[in-house]
Amino acid sequence: MTASFAAPCYWNSGTMLFSGDAVGQALCLTPAVGANGGVGGIDEGLPSTLDELVGREFDFSRDAIEAYVAAHGLRENEVGGALGLRVSRARGEPAVYFVVHDSNGPDFGSRRFSPDINVSARINDLHQFGRRWHVLIGRNGESATLIDFFSPLRSTYFETRGSAAQKKGRFLHVGLLQPIRTYAKDTVKKQNALIPQPAYTNDQYRRLAQVYVIASFRAERWLIPAFAAQLNKCAQSPVFLGGPKGFDLAKWAKALRSVYREIYSSK
Repeated sequence: MTASFAAPCYWNSGTMLFSGDAVGQALCLTPAVGANGGVGGIDEGLPSTLDELVGREFDFSRDAIEAYVAAHGLRENEVGGALGLRVSRARGEPAVYFVVHDSNGPDFGSRRFSPDINVSARINDLHQFGRRWHVLIGRNGESATLIDFFSPLRSTYFETRGSAAQKKGRFLHVGLLQPIRTYAKDTVKKQNALIPQPAYTNDQYRRLAQVYVIASFRAERWLIPAFAAQLNKCAQSPVFLGGPKGFDLAKWAKALRSVYREIYSSK
């Protein structure tokens, strides 16, 4: 983990970037998000692998990525669309932020989570929420392209405020399916009961890593991760929105390291 100073997240409407270098921006934009959706403090450093990649020129060839996608049976309708298309743009500048959301549903209300939430086809229906994100990833590790990364998409409160037209296209959006319990009495004393434990499965972290690699390939640069809740907080959203609640950045970095090594070893 590399330490890096993370100033308050300040958006520069001229450059269409947050302040600081890529690692500093990632630190500012990925604070822990609690089970109730509240945003915590900023860490001192990014987990290894992320701190080595974020913001740098993408370092795998097209052949290497195509070979990996084929070897693992990944399809365009699962990982954000066609590899041959660029990512979305804003005023001619490519997307640079990889925004992670949670689905905030299905809502179990006051009921306890069923034991099959990681495998149930009904619970993991990837089209039940409409097209809120470019990609949605189920708890079983399956994913669906809802909108190609080529198409600009607003999916946070932040992107509707101020110079909204300038922001649209700078952000790629990926959702993680996460059931919730909004009316459960036991959540008054134990907020973690609001969401499943663990918050996300290993299969979700792995598929998120794969989608991140493919999105970065299309952007020709390792994208800067961001959490939707932090973006919304930056825009002074009136309520906690976006998540990803309970996300473990270190666990995702570990999954990313594994995917990176798989691609590297197959070159």
